[in-house]
Amino acid sequence: MTQTQTPPGAVTFDSSEPSATRRVVTSTAFMIAIVVTVLILLFGVLSPNGVFLSAGNFRNLALDSAQLILLAVGMTFLVGAGELDLSIGANVILSSVVAAKVITFVGGTPEEILAGDYSNAATAILLGFLAAVVTGVLFGIVNAALVNMLRVSSFIVTLAMMSAGSGIAYIVTGGINVSSLPREMQKGFGSADLFGIIPIPAVIAVVIGLVAWFAMTKLRFGVHTLGMGSSLRAAERAGINIRRQRVKLFVIMGGIAGLVGFIDISRFLTTNIQGHQGDALAAIAAVVIGGTSLFGGRASILGSMIAAIIPAILINGLVIMRVGSFYQLVVTGVILLIAVGIDQRRRAQSK
Repeated sequence: MTQTQTPPGAVTFDSSEPSATRRVVTSTAFMIAIVVTVLILLFGVLSPNGVFLSAGNFRNLALDSAQLILLAVGMTFLVGAGELDLSIGANVILSSVVAAKVITFVGGTPEEILAGDYSNAATAILLGFLAAVVTGVLFGIVNAALVNMLRVSSFIVTLAMMSAGSGIAYIVTGGINVSSLPREMQKGFGSADLFGIIPIPAVIAVVIGLVAWFAMTKLRFGVHTLGMGSSLRAAERAGINIRRQRVKLFVIMGGIAGLVGFIDISRFLTTNIQGHQGDALAAIAAVVIGGTSLFGGRASILGSMIAAIIPAILINGLVIMRVGSFYQLVVTGVILLIAVGIDQRRRAQSK
C-alpha cells in the first residue's frame, strides 16, 4: 500500500477546521436571523392584505426595535462580564424626565412651551440631549460604585436602583408626564428618516451596535469583559482591574439608557413615567437568545441586535391582527423563559 506524500512547500489544509461559511451558518446570529425571517413571513401571510410587509410597517418596526437594540447592546457587555442591570428601565425614565425638564426650562416662556412653539428650541434640544446622556452615565456610575463598595451582586444593587430611579422620576415630575416638547425633536430626529428611507434612531442603533461589536471582538476591552465573565479570580490574576472595568461597563450601559430616554421623548414629545417597566427583561432575553451566556464568559453583539427585533415583530404583528397590546407583557415573559431554556441547553452541551 503506497502512501501519498505532500511535496515540499505545498500548502495543506486541515479538514477538521470548520470553514468560514460553516461558522457563519452554524452561528447563533444566523439562526436568529432565520427565526426573524420566518416570523416576518408568517405575519405577512396572516395580516390583513399583507399589511405587515408594507414599507410603512417596516419603518415602524425599525423605529420600535431601535431602542431595544441599543439596550441589548449595552446589556451584552454586562451579561458577558457576569453582571446584570435591572434598572435600565428606571434609568431611561429618569434620563428622559431630566432631559424634558431641561428642555422646558430653557426653551422659552410658559406660554410658548404650552403651545409647543419654543423660541430657543435648538439650544433647548441640545442641552436636553446632553442632560439625558449625563443622567444616564451618572446612574451607571452609581450602580458600579455600589457594586464595588458593597461587594454584592449587581442583581441586588440594580434591583434597588430600579425602585430608587423610578421614585426620583416621580418626585421630579410630581407623577405627571412632561409634555408639549418641541416638535422639531420629532421632525428632525425622533421620527425623521435618513435619505427619506431609514429612521435615524435605527441608523444610530446599528452604528453603535457595530462599534460595540468591534470593541468586543477586536479590542482588549472585549477580552477583559469576557475574562471577567469567565472567572473574576483568573481575570484579577491576569492583571485586569476588575473594579475599573465594571465602572466602564455600567457607564456604557448608563449612557445608552440616557440616549434611549432622549430618543423616546423625541418620538412621542412627552415622557412616559409609567412605561419601560419591561425594558430590562426584554433586553436580557434578547441578549441570551442572541448567544450570550447568562452566566458570563461568552457574548454576541450581533446576535443580541438581531434577537432584539423579535419582540418588536411579535408585538407589531399582534397589534395588526387586532390582538390587545396588553399581551406585550405576556410575550416578554414567554421570550425570557425561552431565552433561559436556550441558555441552559447551551451550557449542558458545552460540558
